[in-house]
Amino acid sequence: MIQVEQAKTLAPVIASTTVALYVSYKIIQSLLHDKKKFTKEIPVPGSSLPYVGHMFSLGNMPFETVSQWHKKLGPIIQFHMGVQTWVSIDSPDLAHKVMVTNGSKSSQRNESEFGFNLYSFGGKGIVHSQPNAAWKKARGAVAAAIAPSQIDLHMSSIQNEARKLVDILIDTSDKTKAGIFPFRDLQLYIMNTVTLIGLGKSFPNKDDPKFIELAHTIDEAFKLSGVDFDLASYLPIFIIYDYFKGVRQTFKHFVTEIRDPIFDALIKEAYNAKGPNLVKYLKENNYDLSEEETMVILSDIIGAGTDTNSVYLCWTIGIMCHYPEVQVKIAAEIDNFIEHHGRLPSFSDRLELPFCVSTMKECMRYKPITAFGIPHLANDDIEVDGYIIPKGATIIPNMMSMHKNPEAYPDRPNEFVPERFMNALETSSVASKGKVEERDHFNFGWGRRICPAIHMAEVETFIGFVELMSRCFIEPGEDGMPDINKARNGGISILPSPYKVKFINRKN
Repeated sequence: MIQVEQAKTLAPVIASTTVALYVSYKIIQSLLHDKKKFTKEIPVPGSSLPYVGHMFSLGNMPFETVSQWHKKLGPIIQFHMGVQTWVSIDSPDLAHKVMVTNGSKSSQRNESEFGFNLYSFGGKGIVHSQPNAAWKKARGAVAAAIAPSQIDLHMSSIQNEARKLVDILIDTSDKTKAGIFPFRDLQLYIMNTVTLIGLGKSFPNKDDPKFIELAHTIDEAFKLSGVDFDLASYLPIFIIYDYFKGVRQTFKHFVTEIRDPIFDALIKEAYNAKGPNLVKYLKENNYDLSEEETMVILSDIIGAGTDTNSVYLCWTIGIMCHYPEVQVKIAAEIDNFIEHHGRLPSFSDRLELPFCVSTMKECMRYKPITAFGIPHLANDDIEVDGYIIPKGATIIPNMMSMHKNPEAYPDRPNEFVPERFMNALETSSVASKGKVEERDHFNFGWGRRICPAIHMAEVETFIGFVELMSRCFIEPGEDGMPDINKARNGGISILPSPYKVKFINRKN
């Protein structure tokens, strides 16, 4: 009887609680429904095939295909690389929100068999490593070792290498009427500036066996980093193919028999080299890096630094050949500086050459040096502008269409406009820390993963370009104007199609 009375007493409470729970459930369901309702689907191109996804739809020049997808589908697209989901972005504002604002969720790397497991000894160094304590230590050591004050110690050597470069270009050009393709000469100049800073050594000419060996090693590393050699990461069935094809053995042979012995010898030489260098700096300042960490850091800096900056100068020379009036204006600006100061401008004088600086920035925007940069990996769901980038997705900025995006570059985005950055002359390292709408270009990356060697890159390319334009005019060879609308897939880099130009000594 008491239980019945208690039940009667509790009945209203139970009923009201049940109603409250039901209402709460409906509210939560409604909120979830509204969230789903207002979450935008990331567009997917229609050229997908079962299992392989879009892999065989990308063609020989994937960045061109992805750019076309962006034109049809908008600033963010999603495509499938076998079992992997890739998200491409060509809006600087959206990319900033993903890779800077959400940097804690978007700074991972794919753990590829070659780049992560073998080349980087399980994620050491600064390029392929995960953003952990070891990566922060390595990145901090590099940032200190190649800080502006350290680069200044090598300025006279960089200027000397630039003079040798232009001497060779003029001399070689004088000996042939057909013109020359300057890529290897540019590669020698850039490699020498990087190895002087990193190792305290340089190579005498592009026929030097040690230079050829190191250049080949860099080229091979970039090739082995490509999708073609990592199919098993995208299509697990290719593990069997890799086994019988010996792909893993190819990877191991390259690392243990080619890369490691070369860099081990170079690092040992650097400890005993005269003058300052990065290897000695790391040891003398007690950064406590293992031999493997030091090797990966040096191979990261020399490999990435040599490839990207020589590609940039090669594009720039091809562009300049098309614009003789721009060359005349740059030459006049440099001549005016020399007349007032009695010497060539150094990097610290760059603001006295505004048109030259603006032109160099525009060359990098007009012809980006990299297709997608080094991909990022989402380690959690990322919600941005109503989209959800799923955990585990590979994130890439599509550099080609991003640098032609009319929202970011409203003034003739598809044209070469050398005066575009006359009001934005700060260095790219400074611009990268400011507002996204005030950045000049995005070739050096984003957020936590931005290239730590921006200053070094800007110094060596500026010194080389100024030396060249102070002494030469660039004219087409017998084959005609360089075709700057054609490019080659260099894996990470976008290479210009080979061309021939003449370097005419304007001081004669």
